[in-house]
Amino acid sequence: AFKWMCALFSQRSQLQRALGLYLDARVKAKGCEAGSAEAFTADAEAMEKLEVVASLSSPLVGISSSNSDSTADMSSVLKRFHTAKDKHIFRILSTIASPTHSPSARKRAFDELPKRTKGMGAVSVAWTKALARRCSMGAFVNFESIEHCIILAQESFEANDCKVSSLFLTCVKTMIASFPALAATKESFKNLVEFLEVVRTDVTPEAKKELEEYGIVTLISDILAKSASSMPASDVGGKGNGDDEETISIYETLRSQLLRLCKNDGTPEQARNSVHALSSLVNPVSQHLSLPSRVKKEKKEFEPLLKALVAPSRLAVPDDSMASKQKSKIVSVLSAIAAVAECAPYAFNSTGEGKTPLCWGERAIDFSLNAVLLGKNTSSNLSNEEYSSDSGSESETESPAKGRRSSTARGNKAAVASSKGNDKVNISVHCRMICASIEVLICHIRATIVRAKADGAKSELEAPSTEHVAKVFKTLIDILEQNGQPPSSRNERYCKTVQDQAELRRCAATNLLRLCDANLQLENTHLTPKMWHILSATFLDKDIHARESIMEE
Repeated sequence: AFKWMCALFSQRSQLQRALGLYLDARVKAKGCEAGSAEAFTADAEAMEKLEVVASLSSPLVGISSSNSDSTADMSSVLKRFHTAKDKHIFRILSTIASPTHSPSARKRAFDELPKRTKGMGAVSVAWTKALARRCSMGAFVNFESIEHCIILAQESFEANDCKVSSLFLTCVKTMIASFPALAATKESFKNLVEFLEVVRTDVTPEAKKELEEYGIVTLISDILAKSASSMPASDVGGKGNGDDEETISIYETLRSQLLRLCKNDGTPEQARNSVHALSSLVNPVSQHLSLPSRVKKEKKEFEPLLKALVAPSRLAVPDDSMASKQKSKIVSVLSAIAAVAECAPYAFNSTGEGKTPLCWGERAIDFSLNAVLLGKNTSSNLSNEEYSSDSGSESETESPAKGRRSSTARGNKAAVASSKGNDKVNISVHCRMICASIEVLICHIRATIVRAKADGAKSELEAPSTEHVAKVFKTLIDILEQNGQPPSSRNERYCKTVQDQAELRRCAATNLLRLCDANLQLENTHLTPKMWHILSATFLDKDIHARESIMEE
């Protein structure tokens, strides 16, 4: 039932996006000079988008799908709908093409559309009514119910009931998986930021344990990461956008908390969510900037963060003498670096500072590949003096009341969560560190190639060298060929359990499949027939969780 509900919400979300694209295309076509070639081209593009809407909506009432005339009838219905003279039909539909529409907009659409489309025929009226019903939000899921769930989660936490608070947040997380904009309204986003600040600073030691037990901070960071991508451009970025003081204050509070999760005490999942949220705040989807402006903002935000993450005090292989909590910090650091490589490739590949020629991203790659995976005693010539100012300011601004989070979350998105969502059992720190290092390498390769192709000739990104990509392919294949053994003998003694080896096989196989993405065009060059046979054997992996993750990928 839950999967069915999520599938239903996903279909509705797709239909809303398709309808919004059609309405925008129709407006563009109407703005062209009548009878011009540009007008005919724009009108044809709009009609194609309307056909996509029809494919996602309900079939025509009273017409069997086996009827040979059904296609023609649908075409005539769409043509009559597209050429309708009443502009209010499309204005009404535009109000319900966004998931944040109000119940009154939904009621108005149901009341007005049948009246305004009755001149197009009974079948067209029925199809338009079905479109409105499938596209509009119901009484169960809408922006008001999400706002209420967030408020109830806050109130439950204030009443010392973290379990109930996590249940309300889980409801919000489930809904925004399909409709991120529902939590991106000004009131909801403000409440989420306030909630995050409270649970990160003003809690007792007993409350900290409950927060970790029920994963409250992880849930909030996940919701913020998804909803920030749907924030209106005027509400993102704070200073310089004409926002009021309250909006600027909310942004600065959120930014400081997200940076703390990345650099100090966040779990791997929290650190990754924080980077994604920061990326959405810096370059929102709704804000169309030129490439130089986007790159400048990206570097300004993420270069200092990346510099702090690759500092020797953070980026170091843990030794046996360290406490368990200290050891696990490296997993969070690598997860944050992988997210930066994915979200901010220009900052990740920018030139570094100081005496060493390596940029910040290259230092992370060198550590992940050579120090962690291959077990080499690398020396990146990192000087603590280069990071002294960053480390000092961080320690001064750190809140004394904050609670440390146990970094026990696995780095990969496909990892199997426990019933409480923030514990990963029976996986050693070194195994999770290896998996996080693989994520850094794969995110760097994928993001660099994809962004360079998307930005075209103006892009300053250079694709990773053939030698580097070949080394990554070989390293991942070696893990699979050795049945989940670490590629370095230095890590073999830490990854002897069945769970560790299954996790390494899962991580290596899923990331190899990600490198075989057709958009990257790496498979033909680097994946030999022998490698393909080794990879294909993982589809029958003896561990059910590894097998399911690999097949899903």
